[in-house]
Amino acid sequence: MSPARPFAPWAASWKATAVLVLGVLAVRLVYLAFACRYTLIEDEAHYWEWSRRLALSYYTKGPGIAWVIAACTHLLGDSVFAIRLTAPISSAIGAWFTASLAGEIAEDRRAGFVAAACWTLAPMFQALGLIITIDGPYSACWAMAAWATWRAVGRGQSWAWVVVGAALGIGTLFKYTMLLFIPALVVLWIRSRPAHKGVVRGAAARLAPLMGLLAFAACLLPIAVWNQREGWPTVRHLLGHLGVAGGDVTPTQGVNGWHYSPLWTLSFLGTLAASLGPILVLAVMGGLASWRGRRANAARWSRDGFLIVPAAFMLGFYFIVSFIAEPEGNWALAGQISLFSLAAGYVVRGMDAWREKLGAWRALPSPRPKAGFFVRRPETPVQMLWYATVALGVAVALAIPDLSLVQRTPLVGRFVPVHRFTGADAIAARIARLMDDLRAREQGEPFVITTHYGRASQMAYYLPGRPVVFNAGSLMGTRKTQYDYWPDTNLRSPAVMEALHGRSAVALGGTRKDWLRAFARVEPVASLGVNIKKSPPTYLCSGYRGFAAKPTNDAPATNP
Repeated sequence: MSPARPFAPWAASWKATAVLVLGVLAVRLVYLAFACRYTLIEDEAHYWEWSRRLALSYYTKGPGIAWVIAACTHLLGDSVFAIRLTAPISSAIGAWFTASLAGEIAEDRRAGFVAAACWTLAPMFQALGLIITIDGPYSACWAMAAWATWRAVGRGQSWAWVVVGAALGIGTLFKYTMLLFIPALVVLWIRSRPAHKGVVRGAAARLAPLMGLLAFAACLLPIAVWNQREGWPTVRHLLGHLGVAGGDVTPTQGVNGWHYSPLWTLSFLGTLAASLGPILVLAVMGGLASWRGRRANAARWSRDGFLIVPAAFMLGFYFIVSFIAEPEGNWALAGQISLFSLAAGYVVRGMDAWREKLGAWRALPSPRPKAGFFVRRPETPVQMLWYATVALGVAVALAIPDLSLVQRTPLVGRFVPVHRFTGADAIAARIARLMDDLRAREQGEPFVITTHYGRASQMAYYLPGRPVVFNAGSLMGTRKTQYDYWPDTNLRSPAVMEALHGRSAVALGGTRKDWLRAFARVEPVASLGVNIKKSPPTYLCSGYRGFAAKPTNDAPATNP
């Protein structure tokens, strides 16, 4: 019997991975430029607002996302394509470094191709390749830091320390959870010290970690300067997410005891499973297999540690957080990245074993016995999970261009929030007509005010002339946003109050009672006249006078 042909021998060349990564990048760029029908989601529009007001840092995040959007729009104009351009580029960078890490850890370039495929196929990461949020660039930096850590700590290449520091620093400019890579880095360094004991290093090699630290510190400087100047609001914002004292919202923990809902933890675990699909199972199986074989193959267990430790720190941290507060779906996103590489190595080994099993079965005389779970030929858990990964990823890729089709699918459709991706332009067009009506009957130029930062940002982008839009959320009891820090949008600013005094406005969100705190007259709009699910309540308001401490009672409140 001839030996079984190995799984995907063509993927052993780095060119195959390059074709995959660059091919997906090209398809996404073409789609965003010519075929994408989705309007900017709230966070995308808000980050575009940041890019119009460049600063050293911002209330909730570092300046990275604003800087890259500003660079793209400066070159290509304020188009949706330019705003989103960083998303597919970041995805390609992240996929490449994840592939490089997987190929080196598994000592098989086929694992690199599979890891890049996992990154490309994972449902959450497909969305990040098209939508510009902080998570796309941040994930790319995490992948780069993981690869550079392997080079610096695992292989003793001193130059990689500078890359580690730069990747950590740049990633922090996008998202502060990048800092959770640091304890993983320390553990990996301590874990690898015995392998490098007694190695003589030159002065340059000994200085390399210091250079990496300086690169990291240089990146953090803008964030530190801005927060020091503003009284460290970002720290209060992060504490507010945990619901503890010192945050920017009323504490939910530690005041009247500890409060917990099992749904917080279940939501965290469910989001993790939905983000990765079968890849999560493959990664867990790969990690367990490596641990069970640690005595027989200590080298593999040591290498796989570079993939397991960062994931364990990130996922473990937010698993603990889920007992204190309800985590958002993207908080632990970076913990999934090294799992792609872990799963990839296991897939290559498992698929090789499956092909050997298949070859042995085919060598049997006919009629061959049934050897699979669902079909006659042999099947293995790894082979079925890998096929399921590809099938699910392809299905998601085909569905993304038109989510309205998925929304009409029984059972699944109810969970697809298409309204988040469509309709902002139609709502803005209707708001523009309402402003024309106000101009005709009221004196002065009307303005637009909302109860949510995301809707305010969408209106700022899609309204004609892209005017200044105001967000009154923090004056109505919700947490502050960046709108409360910009001089031209801060409704507490005497200059802004004076500029808006007596003017009319179109208000989005909230109730009539809410807006009567700030306007002399409030008239609900029966309907925006657009076929948009969950379109916001809208009001025509006159006589702005600033927000009173308490709601006024000069008219009955309604909540349409």
